[in-house]
Amino acid sequence: MIIKKISGLATVQDLGRVGYASQGVPRGGALCPVLLRRANRAVGNEDGAACIEVFGRLVVVADASVGIATERGEVATLQSGEEYVVEPDAGLRVRYLAVGGGVAAPLVLGSRSTLVCFNDPLHAGSVIGAGVGVGAGVGVGVGVGVGVGAGAGAGVGVIAGPDAQGFDAFVSATWRIGAASNRMGTRLDGPTLARATGDVLPSSPTVIGAIQLPAGGSPIVIGPDGPTTGGYPIIAVIARAHLDAFHALPLGASIAFTTQA
Repeated sequence: MIIKKISGLATVQDLGRVGYASQGVPRGGALCPVLLRRANRAVGNEDGAACIEVFGRLVVVADASVGIATERGEVATLQSGEEYVVEPDAGLRVRYLAVGGGVAAPLVLGSRSTLVCFNDPLHAGSVIGAGVGVGAGVGVGVGVGVGVGAGAGAGVGVIAGPDAQGFDAFVSATWRIGAASNRMGTRLDGPTLARATGDVLPSSPTVIGAIQLPAGGSPIVIGPDGPTTGGYPIIAVIARAHLDAFHALPLGASIAFTTQA
């Protein structure tokens, strides 16, 4: 399969690599794992098979017969020369395109080839090779991730962080998903929060979903490509069960946070 056109950002992602944070390596992987699992299950792949993660619009063309599916559960078998378009979804920040057998992408590429690596930005002409795992467009159900998507921004649960002086003000406010957001972090647009600590703190570990408060007073939620340590105050952490719902919200969406017991 070949990328014909991309408007935005598309990369190859799986469920990431756990256990390397102590070496400064972020987990990486899908921004919204539950949507990646949906796409994989629809085409008959294992949950963690590599998919194409799409921010924007993607057009692919088959260079051989291939089964594909999206996080919506849309399944198709493309014949050589057929095109498929992944359009933006107004209710989702990110979409996923799964390929039967999973996308074949090496973790490290010593010398460049036509195959893409994980996290490589795709471009027109990028070749997407299929793996050899399960996947023939058979579909095995997509019943995962209830509540992810449009309307999921009400009541995302958070836990007070180690620097929680601004926690009450944070959960009392209404926020929007800022345009200056990416896989490293999501900026929250809303009121400016005061910081009780100085501008620089001793570096401490961070996790996906940790909510940092930089000097400007606009919170940033750490994403899968975010730093493993940092010196900004951490005022809260998104509850693990709510991370997918949060990261699925489109840019500009309103969001309210609630205290998670």
